Amino acid sequence: MLLRSEQQLALNDLESLCMEAADQYTAVAGKTADVSLSALFEELGHHYEQLAKELAVHIRALGDLPQSPDPDREAVDSLVSSIKAFFSNDERIPLIEERQAAEQAIAQAAHAALQLELPAAAIATVQRILAHAENAGSRLDAVR
Repeated sequence: MLLRSEQQLALNDLESLCMEAADQYTAVAGKTADVSLSALFEELGHHYEQLAKELAVHIRALGDLPQSPDPDREAVDSLVSSIKAFFSNDERIPLIEERQAAEQAIAQAAHAALQLELPAAAIATVQRILAHAENAGSRLDAVR
């Protein structure tokens, strides 16, 4: 049984959320007929993918391996998202609301990680993730 430190757990949780966000943004980008919203989802997802890769480097530096996303959970999330969009009067609203909830979860995980003693480089990455989550939330509010 591998015991992880608080720092490793916090960074792993954050990295998992970023990878899930990247995957979900890519998935929902193809579910909307709104071209500008689809482009926004693609952009945000790509950025999370890059941030997750960067965070994985810091996790390895702490002597741990990044967790891999749960494909079953992602499949269920994608199915639920499709069903909500199908039954909504405006298919964009449930997609945006789900992404906003994910942004809030990422921001909370980043805040929690910043409460721990982390190497300076890891702190900088977590701060960029937090800033990205806050910016993405604002951008999603604007297109809603």
